[in-house]
Amino acid sequence: MLRPILFITATLTLSSIIKSAEPRAFNSLVAVVNGQVITESEVRQVTTNTKGIIMRTQPEGPEREKMLKSLRENALDSLIERELILSEFVKLGGTIKDDIIDRDIEKIIGREPFNGDRNKFIKDLRRTGMTMKRFRDMRQKIIAVEMMRSSQAKGISVVTPQKLTETYQKYKDKFREETFARIRTIMIPKAAEDPTIKLDDQRKLVTEIREKIIEGEDFAELAKKHSKDSVSDSGGDRGIIGEKSIKLRNDLKIAAFALESGKVSKVLEDNYAFYLLKAEDKKLGKNKSLNDPIVRDEVNKLALLELRKSAHERWITKLKKTASIRQFDSSGKLITKFQEIPSQ
Repeated sequence: MLRPILFITATLTLSSIIKSAEPRAFNSLVAVVNGQVITESEVRQVTTNTKGIIMRTQPEGPEREKMLKSLRENALDSLIERELILSEFVKLGGTIKDDIIDRDIEKIIGREPFNGDRNKFIKDLRRTGMTMKRFRDMRQKIIAVEMMRSSQAKGISVVTPQKLTETYQKYKDKFREETFARIRTIMIPKAAEDPTIKLDDQRKLVTEIREKIIEGEDFAELAKKHSKDSVSDSGGDRGIIGEKSIKLRNDLKIAAFALESGKVSKVLEDNYAFYLLKAEDKKLGKNKSLNDPIVRDEVNKLALLELRKSAHERWITKLKKTASIRQFDSSGKLITKFQEIPSQ
């Protein structure tokens, strides 16, 4: 699977752009790239939306902390990358004409929440203390970065037959007909009806149920006895469903279809309950041929993404070799320094 890259793009909303332009405090310094400062407030702005999703959907614990740490690291890498690209843009003598920025701003005004109302847009700028000049400068940087990235990707437009075949083999499970299986579930709520039963008791219960299933006890009978979901009376049986079915919550469906037929899942949890899943009579869909025009087109797109991603990473690595990059901890202490001078 391609690792998602966190980019600062032209799709940023006006509110997020304005927030990222808040006055910089020296003690919030996190990095300096070729003399350009990156602050903690900028990192927070990039991560705010995704962090909120993680906090809402992931239970407290090591896994959540790992995800938050990774999110922040990726955001900082993205901001460092932005400054590297902007430095290269300036080095190459790049310019963004005023009419390009004008059209960009008109597109922003044309979208929600402004819906073409320029006066509303101006009032929103004033309300946040943002001047039009500062806003234009910010949009200019965003456009410059996007133009540089596009120019790098534009040169890669052809996929060789060998690369096409390799990509198909790598992702061939994506190109199956729909897989079906009988799915069973056990749901143990974190908050029991009996107030004397605590969270740890429920966690222990679901763990013991899983151990019993592994030792050979019947999943269906244990579901009838312990599960609190709507299908407990039928032994947790949710019927035969397909991978594209909407009869089961998507995260549970993905986990269920990742199981081998007849196997029980590890204990899964969300903010409200613990879950055990079982897939029975699993029937894998047949692989679609690379000769299928739809499959071939999709594989070609995946191959292009991989080629462009590799080219992009080589480009950024090259830019780093002539860059000055310094990172700082929360107290402003230098923690990493990367400055490589090319060999003569």
